[in-house]
Amino acid sequence: MKTTRTVRSLSRVLLATTLLFAAAAASASDLWMYSGRDFTGAFARISRSEPNLSIGAARSIRVGSGVWDACTGPNFTGECRRLSPGDYRELGSRNGDTIASLRDVTYAAAPANAPAYAPPRIQLFEGRDYRGRMVNLEQSAGNLEVAGFGYRPVSAIVTGGTWQICTEYSYNGRCQALPPGQYPDLGAQLASRIVSVRIVEQPPVAVRPEPRYEQRPEGRPDPLASAVGAILGGVIAANTAPPPPVAAAPAPAYVNPYDRVRVEVYTNPDFTGAAMTIDNDIDSLRNTGFNDRIQSMRVFGGNWEACEDRDYRGACLVFGPGDYRRLPPQLDRSISSLRRLSAEPSWSGLNPVGQTYVVMDNNAGRSRHPVWLYEHGNFNGRTLRATGEISDLSSTGMNDVASSIFISVGTWQFCEHANYGGRCFTLGPGQYPEMPIGMNDTISSFRRVR
Repeated sequence: MKTTRTVRSLSRVLLATTLLFAAAAASASDLWMYSGRDFTGAFARISRSEPNLSIGAARSIRVGSGVWDACTGPNFTGECRRLSPGDYRELGSRNGDTIASLRDVTYAAAPANAPAYAPPRIQLFEGRDYRGRMVNLEQSAGNLEVAGFGYRPVSAIVTGGTWQICTEYSYNGRCQALPPGQYPDLGAQLASRIVSVRIVEQPPVAVRPEPRYEQRPEGRPDPLASAVGAILGGVIAANTAPPPPVAAAPAPAYVNPYDRVRVEVYTNPDFTGAAMTIDNDIDSLRNTGFNDRIQSMRVFGGNWEACEDRDYRGACLVFGPGDYRRLPPQLDRSISSLRRLSAEPSWSGLNPVGQTYVVMDNNAGRSRHPVWLYEHGNFNGRTLRATGEISDLSSTGMNDVASSIFISVGTWQFCEHANYGGRCFTLGPGQYPEMPIGMNDTISSFRRVR
């Protein structure tokens, strides 16, 4: 029996260690939700917060990476449960059995002594309030210029670990430790002067000492001493007026900078390389160091139009809120201007008369269609580009052949049979280099659901 317990304990340790390393290695939040228990029924994949789930309600969830709040009510209300990477075959009666909203809290603010949900990570911004160019660091940098950040940071966001920022190279000069949190302005002594940063250990948590008792030989407190102490304490308390209650100051409202409408662009795929945050129209990227270099982006709010020429000319594509790990080949390393659209663009003139789609050969020119189905994985082969629903793909030459999908605007449902029958899944804006398990080369109809 003892051996069995030891094996079970070891198994639990190994499982926890595996999940911990998996979470640390993940570079972005990723989650699959299912309408039925045990990963059955309608399903959808998301990589950002969803105040109202596209599948209605979730009864089982598979968290690939990140940390999520799963809430029983819409808009992150009701009872919420925090989920780390792993499989949740049924959410249990504690959460009312169904989840109505999911919030990505991987990079949420935390007190100084709270354990970080993410591995050590700091974002340094060129301007105040997280504006301008940005660099992501997960390792110490004795010289920020070598790390690819030629400007002195003015604001910062720490999402994991405690970091020390210094005004001289190799962590010298004036330094300050930054625990997890948001720093919209580093102050007059540090702003525009930081040239090196490094990871430091978390400060030890203060532990309140236990009450000390006069110990008897057998190691137990003396009952007489304890009784006398209790009596004296009661007499003192009865003759001492308690201080008036002090109303606790309300906690300041937390403003998540990640909720600000903006675009984060990166020079490499998978949100790596040099980075810049854009929250206003830019008619030319010529002097930013990002002209014709952008390969991935994250859109936080609004629809943004990216164009190959300055002043929003040439071929353009619209990108809605979502993660784009690698831009479509037609716009990869070709963006020269970006602007936010006040409303969803018009899709007129994109399709042949009387149709909602157009089929294009491999390496065809750019277009603004909101949804693209690719013949092969990783966005290769012929494409079917659509502006609206298609109840039957039989006449398109793309029936049961889709292996990857690109969505720039809207939430779409894809089904294995005509007229939206059979198994279906839902995807929002983003890039999907491969289909869900069991759905490759099966799509026969799709439609926009939001």
